[in-house]
Amino acid sequence: MAPSPSLAETALHLSQALNARASATEVLQEYCQRLYPGVKIAAVSLPTGQLPRPLPQGEFFTLTQGETIRARHVSLRCGDLALSDAWNWYVPERLTPEMNRALETTTSPFGHVVAPLHFTRQPLKSEMANLPPGILLRNRALLRRARDNLPFSIVEENYLVSGFSTFWTAKP
Repeated sequence: MAPSPSLAETALHLSQALNARASATEVLQEYCQRLYPGVKIAAVSLPTGQLPRPLPQGEFFTLTQGETIRARHVSLRCGDLALSDAWNWYVPERLTPEMNRALETTTSPFGHVVAPLHFTRQPLKSEMANLPPGILLRNRALLRRARDNLPFSIVEENYLVSGFSTFWTAKP
């Protein structure tokens, strides 16, 4: 039997997979399929509270008149297995009405909902050390629409040790 990967190895592998794809949802879906074929990643709503935006909005978003920033806080799950706690700050006016409705009324992950934008993911920060207990990896990224390169979202993803430790014993 092969030894289980360490936390550091798991974080590195996950970080590399995330950097290779535009959608974190796609990466998590691939992990999910290894343990639970056919199960889809779901975004379970968590409270947003009164937390500040992750970065000054002017640094990434130049809002035009009538544009706003909305927060979405979710637990991304593979069945009952929580893989990440994700914050998403986005400009709803830069999405379609159907996308906004889906984000407000379904458990569809953000990456799945906005996939028709053919967005790109610009990594901003990735942390694998000195994180709060229970967090394996923290990533922050800026999402841009492909057609005009306009930024529409900042995501902060906290990947959970408890969720990814399950994969250590899973067969390849």
